[in-house]
Amino acid sequence: MALLAAAAYGCAGVSIVQSKTTAQGDNGVFLSVVITLIASGVLWLGWGTTSAVTLKSAEGLWATAFFALAGFASNIFGRQAMYRATEKIGAVRAGLLRRLIPVFALPCAYMLLSQIPNWRTVLGGAIVIAGVVFYMRPSLNLSRRLPSIGVVLGLLSAAAYALAYCLRAAGLRTVPDAALGTLVGASVAVVWFMNATMVRHGVRQGFWHLTSDRTPAHWRTAIALSAGQLLQFFALKFTSVATVAILGSLEVLFSAALVLLVSRCEALEINKLLLALAFAALGTALLVVG
Repeated sequence: MALLAAAAYGCAGVSIVQSKTTAQGDNGVFLSVVITLIASGVLWLGWGTTSAVTLKSAEGLWATAFFALAGFASNIFGRQAMYRATEKIGAVRAGLLRRLIPVFALPCAYMLLSQIPNWRTVLGGAIVIAGVVFYMRPSLNLSRRLPSIGVVLGLLSAAAYALAYCLRAAGLRTVPDAALGTLVGASVAVVWFMNATMVRHGVRQGFWHLTSDRTPAHWRTAIALSAGQLLQFFALKFTSVATVAILGSLEVLFSAALVLLVSRCEALEINKLLLALAFAALGTALLVVG
């Protein structure tokens, strides 16, 4: 399941690049959040361990607030930045920048959860950063440099997802139901997107902006992102966090394979990519077991 999750995320990245040429609105960001909302709702109704009544208690309200903030960070800031970064620098480089999520999670976990990293965790973070920097440096073999705004957006996306993970973890301390937490976060994002877009563009134009991008590539992206989240959730029930995290690094390889065999939408340096990915996998392993 962890391998299938990595493949789903890799497919989503390539689909984002493919769909940007036909995008008329948000390139399917809102669609992906709606699919996440539906999928997490089905997961909670079928396998959830906590009822909605629990959220009415004082502790439940605090957990709801954490889940809502996590949804704001991941589904609004994180996902939009991920889409725009992938459009600008490609699926492989954007996927590699996502390997920095556990690194950004270290200061967030310290501030929100009072978790102090040990030397293995710090070393793992340094190795992940080294691998990302090694590949992301402008290369003489590429015809043009990476757009700096794309790299910045990729970093912001990783930081937003890291913050979301820590906020969700804080909520799970009192309401231990990940599906319910994801459902709350996705609901907040859907409401925010609808209101913000319609205030900015007007009701009619705003609705068109949110719903105009519905090509097969947009549906592939939305379904792949949701499938990746659900598969990771189930994988954690059957295997260790370390295994899931390390196999998650293979997302970059799946993206690279799709780029080379199918889309050919970006230039790649395979030898550098494999070495950078090895660094990322090793660093991620140290981060998890630390």
